[in-house]
Amino acid sequence: MFPSLPRFRAPHLVALGALALLAIVAWFLPVPGVESIRSWVTRAGWWAPAAYVGLMVAFTQLPVPRTLWTIAAGLLFGSVWGSALALTGLLCSAALSLTGLRMVANRVIRSGAPARGRWESVQQMVAERGWIAVLGLRMVPAVPFSILNYACAASRIPLGPFLVATLLGSAPNTVATVVATDTVTTGGDPWVLLFTAALAIVGASLAGREFLHWRRASAG
Repeated sequence: MFPSLPRFRAPHLVALGALALLAIVAWFLPVPGVESIRSWVTRAGWWAPAAYVGLMVAFTQLPVPRTLWTIAAGLLFGSVWGSALALTGLLCSAALSLTGLRMVANRVIRSGAPARGRWESVQQMVAERGWIAVLGLRMVPAVPFSILNYACAASRIPLGPFLVATLLGSAPNTVATVVATDTVTTGGDPWVLLFTAALAIVGASLAGREFLHWRRASAG
């Protein structure tokens, strides 16, 4: 008997087909250089950063990785403006999540939040440690951005401390990713990569303690 082949559902087939189509398009179409892309952004004026922030805020309401948007900021806008816009998008997204989700009942938030085990452990940490937990958990890549927003919306943490903790906790990894993307795509000074690596290490070391707290909460 031959081993049974895995069954693919319709959404899986659609996703595979979309990836294949994108690969074919990317292979045959010319890929513009970084300078060409940034010249388009410059000609677009203020519409480009506004569109970037708006799309980032919309998509980061969902439990999907936000790293793609951070990389796009470095590619489209460079180190300085890219970092500023990426952090602005994160703050706007966090504020929208907190205020919007608090308009619905905690029961509805809990029933709609994915990854229930992770959700419960994150909510417990926020309830016990407040904005300190938010600052630390923002540095932990294993904690999705939207999940932490859900947990904070169900807590009593004020909007101001929540946003400050989000900014301080997200800044190290965000700035490091944006600057590294800009440096790699434009062939910048290698010392900049060393600086971003050091910044990422600092952020990782600061995240270590909170990660251990989160793991203990998840295990409990």
